[in-house]
Amino acid sequence: MSVRGGARRIAWWSLRAQWGVGVLLLALFTDVSRGALSVTVVALAAGVAMDLGGVRRDGLSRLGAPLAILILVAAAADLLIGSRDLLSSITLMVLGVQSIGLLLPKRVRDGWQLCAVSFLEFLAAAASTDELLFAPFAFLFLTSSAGAMWGLHLQHEEEVESEKPSGGYDVPARAAAAAIALSGAGGFLLCAALFATVPRLDFRLPLHRLSRAHSVTGFSETITFREVTGVKTSRRVVARVEFPVPPRRPPTALYLRGVSYSRPDAGGWKIARTGTARAPRAGFHYIVGSAPGGVPLSVADITLEPADHPALFAYVHPVTVEGAIGEMLADGEGNLSLSLPQAGHPTMRYRVRFAEEIPPRRAAAPGREFLEIPAELAPESALGREIAGDAGNDAERADRLLRFLRSGFRYTLTDPASSLREFLFEKRAGYCEHFAAALAMMLRGAGIPSRVAAGYYGGEWSDLGRYLIVRESDAHAWTEGWIDGRWVTLDATPPPEGDSPFLVRTGKPGLYLDWVRQRWDKYVINYSLRMQAEAVAGGWSALRRTGRGFRGLGGPGARTPLRAAALAGFAGLGLFLLYRLSAGRKGEAPHGGPGRLPPAYARLARRLEREGYRPVPGTSMGGMLSEAVRSRPALAGNAGRFLDLYHRDRFGARPLSPAEREEAFRLAGTLRRGARSGRAR
Repeated sequence: MSVRGGARRIAWWSLRAQWGVGVLLLALFTDVSRGALSVTVVALAAGVAMDLGGVRRDGLSRLGAPLAILILVAAAADLLIGSRDLLSSITLMVLGVQSIGLLLPKRVRDGWQLCAVSFLEFLAAAASTDELLFAPFAFLFLTSSAGAMWGLHLQHEEEVESEKPSGGYDVPARAAAAAIALSGAGGFLLCAALFATVPRLDFRLPLHRLSRAHSVTGFSETITFREVTGVKTSRRVVARVEFPVPPRRPPTALYLRGVSYSRPDAGGWKIARTGTARAPRAGFHYIVGSAPGGVPLSVADITLEPADHPALFAYVHPVTVEGAIGEMLADGEGNLSLSLPQAGHPTMRYRVRFAEEIPPRRAAAPGREFLEIPAELAPESALGREIAGDAGNDAERADRLLRFLRSGFRYTLTDPASSLREFLFEKRAGYCEHFAAALAMMLRGAGIPSRVAAGYYGGEWSDLGRYLIVRESDAHAWTEGWIDGRWVTLDATPPPEGDSPFLVRTGKPGLYLDWVRQRWDKYVINYSLRMQAEAVAGGWSALRRTGRGFRGLGGPGARTPLRAAALAGFAGLGLFLLYRLSAGRKGEAPHGGPGRLPPAYARLARRLEREGYRPVPGTSMGGMLSEAVRSRPALAGNAGRFLDLYHRDRFGARPLSPAEREEAFRLAGTLRRGARSGRAR
């Protein structure tokens, strides 16, 4: 492709940039083979260098087909005896074919094929990530795509050696760059509008394996005396929670529960995993608990970050979970998890209806496994039986155990106990896991069913976006005891001191950045049909309120002036439009003659006017061309023939034939280019 002229050079480089951005997107947002990507980058650089140098590459062209066959064989071998991953093998094949195309000479057809491959790479990256960083790269891709289409059109003109005027493409380099940037911005805004009107589809799951998004740590099948506190050292965000129906307590005082453990041993607690089954489902609603009578339900919209564990977090006593999250599993211990082909999950948004507390009720006690005491933990359970005593009901006995742990024990990071026995009988200092496990075992010693729960407690409230930011540093473990026919949260861990290293306070800039990310997750990644319906309903309500406000302005006596003002406004707008239409019909548009000038004539007239060949307003096309011929005599021959055709076309009794009109348009383009400063012909 020739790169003569500033505008053509911009289009030429935009085409190469579009090919390169597709590869860059794969490198940044997927786990595609680094080796294959490196080969493609080298092929892109070498192809650009040879294109610039005009290297013929006849010998390399003959190797194209054998190299393509070799790439197909390599991809098949990778599928059969290598990675055995269909997606990985297809990616290897596409990158190989793309590398060959980048090295070989490129006609228009080859350019379109490479643009199509780059677009597929763009889609793969978009489907594999939910990072906000993808947005500026999407804008870059759309901008380069606009220039690439222009570059391919110019190359097509050169290949067919067309004599037709290049129309609007013959523009200064600065105007060309501005046009490409505006095209990219328009495409980006169009994509944003589509995101605002089209709910998300869960198409990212099959491509989730390509994602390079860092996952937060979930909770494993076993909790040890370092499991939760080790997670607390991270400041990474786990979830962002909005409360359409706020709870009675502050959101920072709620427990976001993920996993519960009921099988104790000397080293920690394990999940029993008994009776796991799919949660009953009605549409996008999952029934996970019974609604307690007489207790108002709160609502939480949870946006959960990517995690390496399928646990689904919910506030205690959940009743329903709503969202497009696939199959959901529940077990007898209150654990909720996702049934996914991979271990973890991408970013997801779901709604939980929950009760903060359940009133006492008559219900059958849970199974005997919640009272199981291993032989090696008999002294710990005996201590619980001794402290709880026999007097009073289960709530009063549990309260004695809580007061015992809260009075003589301390939370420490520097000198924790190595075992539950050492924690209770010697050091009396440990992590939240020590307090939760000790209380659970002592409750069992007192004959009260119990289990250890793990999740997150509290978080940081953002007044900017009115939502709760939950981080890994908010990880916590607590105890749940079966009291008065329901599970009750019992937390023996002392509250953290003011200088706790786990307390996170984000400054204003950080809160603004987090608000942007929260809006990205909500309105881009997880925009749903329910959210769209709520937005439409909210807009309709606002419109009705606005209408009522206008109707109420000044009472009945004010309606006549308001209506008169509205009618006057509409009348003024109509008069303005009529004026513009009539002005457009005066003279030769824009210099004389009936009707509207065809685009080729109009571009010539504008060029002549810009070059100063319209000495006075109203100068006709013939007058402007006469002025141009005086300073550029080389235009005389084309000008004479053009004016003959122009006047017959505009004012003759019969229209020009198609061949004559094509000749007139061609001469108009030739004169337009010749009249340009410094380009006399």
